[in-house]
Amino acid sequence: MQIKKEYIRKQIANAAKGLYLQNGFIKTSMRDIADKAGVSVSNLYNYFENKNELFGYIVSPLIKEMEQILRDHNNARYNEQFLQFSNGENNEMMPEHMKVYIKLIANHQDELRLILFKAQGSAWENYIDEYTDKCTRQVIEFMNNFKRQHPHIGMVCTSFTYHIHTVWMFSFISEIIKHNLSLKETEWALADYIRFEYDGWRLIMNNMEGS
Repeated sequence: MQIKKEYIRKQIANAAKGLYLQNGFIKTSMRDIADKAGVSVSNLYNYFENKNELFGYIVSPLIKEMEQILRDHNNARYNEQFLQFSNGENNEMMPEHMKVYIKLIANHQDELRLILFKAQGSAWENYIDEYTDKCTRQVIEFMNNFKRQHPHIGMVCTSFTYHIHTVWMFSFISEIIKHNLSLKETEWALADYIRFEYDGWRLIMNNMEGS
């Protein structure tokens, strides 16, 4: 019985995802979802309380992975690697971060499309803005601690620069999703972007005028 219930739940989620992708959150009703999933509206409510809960269920794997990325980056264990990077002694951060973003895009294209373009009216319509704000605060805290430990390292002048740096990444991902790049095209574009970005950071960090 539990297996059947889980099957129906996934059947409903797949139907809802297709409708959300096609019509957006606002223009999709619970009746539309029930019809496409082949269940009654009353039975649909046995599985999901409302459209928001259903939308959240669909994007939850993406949210979970994005929150893990936030926890994994800009923490104390990156300190030594980041110092080596700034000195030009270690380039491992670039391919590591590229793998993270490739995995995110490759595994969650539909969920990214939903969050970026189809979430208006849902509880997740401001998720990217909230995520970038949280990421900005984390980056500033990391960089301030890093500066205290390594005062010879140059830093950017304003916290807004860190914010823009975070926003750019999601603008980049948005364009990849919007233009339906293949995996190989995504890899090439990400390699160019990350090389451009990291070379810029290294230049700033070795320029004491930016401290």
